[in-house]
Formats: sequence, structure tokens, C-alpha cells
Amino acid sequence: MSKAKQRPLSPYMLGPYYRFEFPTVLSLSYRFTGIFLSLILAPLACLWMLMFALGEERFNAMQAFMGSFIGTALAWAAALVMSYHLFGGIRHLLWDSGRFMSKEEIRSTGVVTVIATLALWVAVLWGAS
Repeated sequence: MSKAKQRPLSPYMLGPYYRFEFPTVLSLSYRFTGIFLSLILAPLACLWMLMFALGEERFNAMQAFMGSFIGTALAWAAALVMSYHLFGGIRHLLWDSGRFMSKEEIRSTGVVTVIATLALWVAVLWGAS
């Protein structure tokens, strides 16, 4: 059998060849938060500004939606996602500078990222109430 056939391909590595670890979950979470910010939060913010530009009646309708259960849940999720993406981005910038690259440091900066995310999220929710 050739060497190319013996190597597992990356999409098939998760599961039988590779187990999820804390850094893996953080990496995937960082990517998913970026997708959420790009595909949901940015268009929602643009829509909100468009409603403001189209007049008071449409802006009030948007405000009513954002005050509903779904709007409130989106706002809470947005605060969590932005908090995590902020601290994950800082973590990646530190890696780009060549710092915190050992396995222990990767895990410890991951824990700091999660704790800082939750602290900022709680502070934002507390300040918004």
C-alpha cells in the first residue's frame, strides 16, 4: 500500500484518530463565533441602521423586535460571541508574536480566555440591566 493511502485525511481525523481536546474546542468555537459575527450579527446591525435611516416608524418596529424574547436572546448571544471573539483574537495575536506556544501555555491561555469571556459577558449583561 502506498504511503498516501496509509495517512488519514484531515476531515477524517476527528473521531477514530484524534480526540477533541480543550484547545480543539476553543479553536472551533473561535471559528464559529467569527461565522456568527459575519453572517448574523453584522447583517442585523446593518438592518438596524437601515431602519433608523428609513424613519421613526420602521426604527420603532425594529426596536420592538429587539425588545422581544428573540431579540433579547440575540443580544445576549451577541454579547457572549463578541466577548469570546475579542479574547480569542487577543490570544491569536499573542501566538502570532511567538508567545505562549507550549502545550501548557496554550491550555492556560485558553482557560484565561474562557474566564475573561465570561467575566466580560456578565459585566455587559449587568451593565445593560
